[in-house]
Amino acid sequence: MQNIERGPEAAPLISVVMANFEAGEKIVHALHSVLRQSLSDIEIIVSDDCSGDDSLAHVRRLMEMDGRIKLITAMANGGPARCRNRALDAARGEWIAVVDSDDIIHPERFERLIAAAEAHDCDIVADDLLLFFEDGSLPKLMLGEGTDHAFLVSTERWILAGTDGSPALGYLKPLIRAERLYALRYDERLRIGEDFDLILRLLLDGGRMLVVPEPFYLYRRHSQSISHRLSVSDMEAMAERQRAIMVQHGTLDGRITAAFAQRLDGLQRGLTFERLVASLKGRRFGSALAQVARRPGLAPKLLASIAEGRQRRAAAPVVAEASPVLVLGAGSDHAVPDYVPSHLIDWSAPRPREIWRDLAGRRGQGAVRCIPLDAAGEYAAGFIPEAVVSHPERVGLAS
Repeated sequence: MQNIERGPEAAPLISVVMANFEAGEKIVHALHSVLRQSLSDIEIIVSDDCSGDDSLAHVRRLMEMDGRIKLITAMANGGPARCRNRALDAARGEWIAVVDSDDIIHPERFERLIAAAEAHDCDIVADDLLLFFEDGSLPKLMLGEGTDHAFLVSTERWILAGTDGSPALGYLKPLIRAERLYALRYDERLRIGEDFDLILRLLLDGGRMLVVPEPFYLYRRHSQSISHRLSVSDMEAMAERQRAIMVQHGTLDGRITAAFAQRLDGLQRGLTFERLVASLKGRRFGSALAQVARRPGLAPKLLASIAEGRQRRAAAPVVAEASPVLVLGAGSDHAVPDYVPSHLIDWSAPRPREIWRDLAGRRGQGAVRCIPLDAAGEYAAGFIPEAVVSHPERVGLAS
């Protein structure tokens, strides 16, 4: 059973699906970043998974200020897939965008991703993730170094991503044409990997996907997300889901079949390791020894995992510098690339990436005050998590 609290009913260009479970005040930053998009023709559907914190109070307060926000509540916790499906059932936009309730997006994200999708005639479009850390650690780019061109994602590449040394594309947060998604929904048996599974089924059904290199999605890493590891039941569900998809689609292209086999092999190896870890945590040492005896290759991985855990616990806490005031734009100490409107971008040309990661690294811990001197500075400020933007004329810097 669910209760839907609605705002005005104008059909939007974009429906933003935001699942929430006890995001607290972080959801304020997430919602503000969506409400401030350069494309304003949106609706935001917050689907709450029976939160017990103050996040719903924040949502309802913002709903009073902006009628584009809707809230769906549930009587019981059902997991992220079910939570998002409730929002998808209520969505009316031409595009569907998934934004998590503790993340932040660049102010021009939707405008630029849709422009890229239209330029490449794609049904699915995603950007890189700029991973930022609450403890002040330096941010990272999820796609790694050197990915400065937009690229199309084949079904084979999607399946192999993360298993062959390439980045795990399943973490991306794509925009999807609603007409392509139609009645397709997340598999509610999956609590991990549900995004990967949904996009996989879209690609198998003929969807065309593009990834652009700029990190318009600012992905928050905090203690809960960093410490999470896959459970045995999570791994079993992911492996079983892949087998079911292979059976459902019958005869597939040989390269796709080979990619499935490689990924399933990786899932099986991961499942074997997680069962060993579960045995050790449950103090079932006889069972753990028997597993290592059957598969001696588990021992080095286990020792490496233990050493990594000890190193992480022993590491000195990050001492972040005090958050600075950043003046951004032409003639400032923080020069940034010239501003290019979305309709003039050549998506086949290299796009800046590392400069945004490095700029976000100036954040330290907490909010940063940014003073943009021009359009380029304004655009650059959007890559700094939780930036507080003050315009020059308001702080006495105008010429």
